[in-house]
Amino acid sequence: MRTIYGDYRGFKVFQQTNKYYAIHNDTDVGEHAFVICQGQLIEVLNTIDAYMDK
Repeated sequence: MRTIYGDYRGFKVFQQTNKYYAIHNDTDVGEHAFVICQGQLIEVLNTIDAYMDK
């Protein structure tokens, strides 16, 4: 696992094999609230942006 962004709009973005993942950790709940998995980094970032802009 390689970290790409430690904190991109509240998400940790990392790469594992040929997939990119983003995990949003809701500290109030203490659990991972939202996980994104895509084949391309730009798809992950666009999904985070769309989620945050709602």
